Amino acid sequence: MEKGIRVIYVDLDQTLARVDLLEERLLIGSLRAGHLPLKTISWFLQGGWARVKEEMAERHAINPAHLPYNAGLLEFLRKEKQRGVRLVLATGAPRVWAESIAKHLGIFDQVLATDRESGNLKGHRKLESILKDADGAPFGYVGDARCDRPILEAAELPIVIGVSKKLAGKKAGQAVLIKWDGTASDKWWMSLRLHQWSKNVLVFAPVLAAHRFDGAWEAAILAFLAFSCTASALYILNDLYDVDLDRQHLEKRRRAVATGTLRPGLALVLIGLLGATAVALTLLLPIKFAAVLLCYAVINVCYSQQIKNIPALDVVALAFLYSIRVFAGGTACEIYVSTWLAALTFFTALSLVHLKRYLELVQRTSQGLSSAARPAYAVEDAPLIALIGVGAGLISVLITVLYITSPLVYPGYRMPRLLFVICMLQFYWIERMWLLAFRGQMTSDPIGFMIRDKVSYGIALVALVIAWVAANF
Repeated sequence: MEKGIRVIYVDLDQTLARVDLLEERLLIGSLRAGHLPLKTISWFLQGGWARVKEEMAERHAINPAHLPYNAGLLEFLRKEKQRGVRLVLATGAPRVWAESIAKHLGIFDQVLATDRESGNLKGHRKLESILKDADGAPFGYVGDARCDRPILEAAELPIVIGVSKKLAGKKAGQAVLIKWDGTASDKWWMSLRLHQWSKNVLVFAPVLAAHRFDGAWEAAILAFLAFSCTASALYILNDLYDVDLDRQHLEKRRRAVATGTLRPGLALVLIGLLGATAVALTLLLPIKFAAVLLCYAVINVCYSQQIKNIPALDVVALAFLYSIRVFAGGTACEIYVSTWLAALTFFTALSLVHLKRYLELVQRTSQGLSSAARPAYAVEDAPLIALIGVGAGLISVLITVLYITSPLVYPGYRMPRLLFVICMLQFYWIERMWLLAFRGQMTSDPIGFMIRDKVSYGIALVALVIAWVAANF
């Protein structure tokens, strides 16, 4: 550390914390209350950004305990604190938010922030406040943005957060560079949940069930891509909506939006691109497919906003979203979806959804997660969740048995009795999934487990072979 530096001023947004608090709160607030953008414009016209920040701070509190902080910078600051350096949090964020963060971290001696007296503390206005507070003494400053350049150039010790010292301008030669730490395990593309695209293979189910191996595959592939783009866009939207809850979750807090790796503005751009791609693909398919896809999107948004907080209804909604994929495949390929196939999909999905809930509750118990991680359920609900989940899986097996014994099976299969082997495999697969869950050998995501599980692939392959033999021999 440079001799004579007895005070360091530290920026907050995307410097000490990996996120821009105002940008994030505005977006989340707008998702939860559609009138907020109009109010924001009104506040801005009445008093500029200082008024906007003041109003937002009054209406939207933050939880400083769960914000994604720059671990490398915190370690650096704590060492300087031990050396007797005075630390000041100097930020354009509202004073209420800044003081709550300073109190939580416990390393700052003073806070300079946006309020009615100081105005919007950013750029040259922040520099004036820092120079007044330093009173001619040499100081250090930690910043990350172009608007910080005047302050970095005025500092005796410029400290740049990022990948290059060039931000410090004429002081770049003597600047200290602190790179972002590697605690954010998810890159931005992880928010797309590409592994969850495996759910969308259900659009091919009507093609397989109807034994249509002609041109229907082209339409099914387009439907798969359209559904996948839509699903990824909705996953990102859900991450934005649930960012506060995700930060309290042991695993979900590593998501790109929760860690600040994917900024809200860029997330919106990504949602727009995915949505536009889905629309373009949908235009190549029958209009009924567009209606089904729109229904999926609406139910998904309703789930994120309210349904997920209603016990029992949340799992029914998720299972129905699985079933919608089957109907989407049917409309895209103009194939009738039978009640048998729809019911089989629904109850199998219902079992998997309950399995996911059960695993979340078990994880909450074993790893001490906050109840906010899944507020609709209590730990005591785990046995009932498991009971219903196993029961739903067994109902799906029963549906397969009833279909095999019905007259409707004969037009499509020459040896329908052979399909009973599939029932055995289906029962084994469901019982094995739940047994692994009870033994603690499965993660909190059954879909992710299935993607990596060789046994599941083997069962699926054998079932397809048996179905083909039963249909052709």
